[in-house]
Amino acid sequence: MLNRGGFNLDYDKGFLIEAEKFNNFKHLILQLLTASNIELITRGMLDKECGIDAVAKIDNQHFFIGLRFRKTKIDYNSITFSRNIKDRASEINKFLYNKIRPDFFIQITELNNSLRIIEINIDSFKLYLKKLIKHDQLENHYNENLKAYEFKLNSFENGEHGIRNIFINN
Repeated sequence: MLNRGGFNLDYDKGFLIEAEKFNNFKHLILQLLTASNIELITRGMLDKECGIDAVAKIDNQHFFIGLRFRKTKIDYNSITFSRNIKDRASEINKFLYNKIRPDFFIQITELNNSLRIIEINIDSFKLYLKKLIKHDQLENHYNENLKAYEFKLNSFENGEHGIRNIFINN
């Protein structure tokens, strides 16, 4: 496989970058989740088929974590989930229909002098996705240029639908 998810990032290089970013931000992720430990489990079946990148221990229970790391000069103030729901490998499909899926999804975006951290409780977000589907509104969030569903953060109150949006100035 030459790239990850049909994008221009070399498959092996992408995993190296993900591991490096995980190590750089491990302390922040632990603090965010109030976890006592977290372990990266990428490249296995749980990652490839379910979108699970790590397992965190929170209050003596284990939770599956999906991770995404970005570095950009522009703050897009959104979170994206790749591929259309018609595609079996769609992240939205994984959240809705996989028995095993991330409990939390965390995106850390490095900006010029700040970090945007988005944490999503997938059980709560899944209810929102089902509501969008029921009212035939999910496709309103599909961005054809990105080949992904894009959810603008300023359209949610912090905590609404399980979405926490944290902005940290360095």
